[in-house]
Amino acid sequence: MKQKSPTQWQAVLCCGGIVVMLAAGCGGKPPRQEVDAAKSAVQEAIVAGAEQYAPEEAKAVRELENKLNAEMDGKDYRTARQTAIQTKEAAEKTKKTVEEAKARAKEAAAASSKEAKQALEKIREFIAGSASFPTNLLQTLKDQFSATEIGLGELDGMIGSEKFQEASERAVRLKEALGQMEQEVGNIKTKAEELKKTTGGKAKKK
Repeated sequence: MKQKSPTQWQAVLCCGGIVVMLAAGCGGKPPRQEVDAAKSAVQEAIVAGAEQYAPEEAKAVRELENKLNAEMDGKDYRTARQTAIQTKEAAEKTKKTVEEAKARAKEAAAASSKEAKQALEKIREFIAGSASFPTNLLQTLKDQFSATEIGLGELDGMIGSEKFQEASERAVRLKEALGQMEQEVGNIKTKAEELKKTTGGKAKKK
């Protein structure tokens, strides 16, 4: 067997070095563990409600995930590993932002529910104390009361199901309904006073 000359050995070593450098440039083995962890974190953030409660952060995380996918497809594993780590960190931070936003939304919805219940209870007491009023004066208010009571129950159900955006929208409608009911209470009082004047100081029940 013919021995290689020093020049030939140098060429072999040089080629070997180039192969090692190329492999290192590609990052070696695919960073499957980091990629899986990143994708899992992204999914958790989305499921938690990132697109609803933190849309800007969710968009940024999706862009990082797309970048990661492109790097994996291009076998740029070294860069992909770093992007996977970035993606995971961004997704975890986004999930935390979502949890904080949901906590604030829950608190606001619960406060709206409590406020509505207190207002509704005052109207219930007014209706109970107005038994001597003509039935036709109270009918509209009673209908409004029943509808609002149902809406309040639905609001509490939404809060329990963590549908805080829907709960917020329902709370706005309930507030409007309660405003109309308070206005109706004022109308009833005015009409009752007018009836008292025309009936000698007593509103007759019909």
